[in-house]
Amino acid sequence: MKTDEHEKHAVSFGRERALKYDSQVRLSIEGYEAMLQVASEVLVAALSGQKAASLLMVGIGTGSEVKPFARHAGFDFHFTGVDPSSEMLAIAREKLAAAGLLERTSLHACELRDLPRGPSFDGAQMIGVLHHLQDDDARIALLREIAGRLVPGAPFVIGCRTGNEPLLRAVEEQRLVRNGSPPEAMEHRRNAMASMRVPASEAEVFALLAQAGFAAPRFIFGELHFRVWVTRYEPSTIGA
Repeated sequence: MKTDEHEKHAVSFGRERALKYDSQVRLSIEGYEAMLQVASEVLVAALSGQKAASLLMVGIGTGSEVKPFARHAGFDFHFTGVDPSSEMLAIAREKLAAAGLLERTSLHACELRDLPRGPSFDGAQMIGVLHHLQDDDARIALLREIAGRLVPGAPFVIGCRTGNEPLLRAVEEQRLVRNGSPPEAMEHRRNAMASMRVPASEAEVFALLAQAGFAAPRFIFGELHFRVWVTRYEPSTIGA
């Protein structure tokens, strides 16, 4: 989910770009499928064998994050996916229907703050969203919005870009060039990356999570600039 500034970014996901999103993200993150598999395995394991659970998927995009749950989560796992791009959600509906998961997934084209309140969720996941927000106030606001919708102790898997190492950035660009990205696309990407205020370090992300009431995160996946952690919502730690 995004602030007003990020809504501008989300609006750019028209049908054509949404159709290309999955292939592009697989070029940007080697092992993308493995990352989503690990994230889902960890989230299910963190629920300590629960046979039924309600999971909040923030920035669900094309629905790729939900598909791995079909391999090991019970039929009584239900998902609420939120994303401001209706074009991305249109693809998610097609993909989840084909995987037999659509009937267990509720999709909402809105910001998380605009999602109607209901029973608290048993867990949450947000991958590839935090680094798009432009300042810490927006990031803390989003993390607190997520926290406020979880039961105490609920696991939360979060993944985002951290740092801006020239060597790692060069590897990312080489991948895209090898796979046929034209010069104008590469220039557009460089400009887009330059406009983003990516968290400088893991410590910066951890500090934001702590302010929203999440416990110390544990690392579960990493690839170049991208990191994924699991934490828990512990409201008693706020201000501790």
